[in-house]
Amino acid sequence: MNLEQMVGQAWEALHGDGTPLVGCMLSEADAEAEVQRRFPRKSYCLVRNWSLIDLECPPEALAVIERSGRRPTVILAHRVVLDSALRCPPGSWIRSTFEVSRDDAGFFVSRNTVYVLLGRGTRRSAPLSVVLSIH
Repeated sequence: MNLEQMVGQAWEALHGDGTPLVGCMLSEADAEAEVQRRFPRKSYCLVRNWSLIDLECPPEALAVIERSGRRPTVILAHRVVLDSALRCPPGSWIRSTFEVSRDDAGFFVSRNTVYVLLGRGTRRSAPLSVVLSIH
């Protein structure tokens, strides 16, 4: 893949059209209370302007991800509302690690963090190499 193709795929992963999804429709305060109730021992991150990205990966990489008990899906959020671990300031962006679990109420769980997907977002796919190059 040449540089122009990689830039195009990165742009698409960040800003391209996707399938509309609905996340957590609670207020920010209620969403924070709910994530603390449901996941009392985990760090959490409330986010907006998010995309659920299904990773296109080679079979070998997929096997490694699945053997670790995770799925080849990440969250890319353009706006952090609150990060309980203080890794990201409000207004910054964040990319999760691989999905461990997710529910229809807008809670996406990675190995170390619960992401509360506030409001509406999208679902799209992108190559693993492109998504991991975004930092």
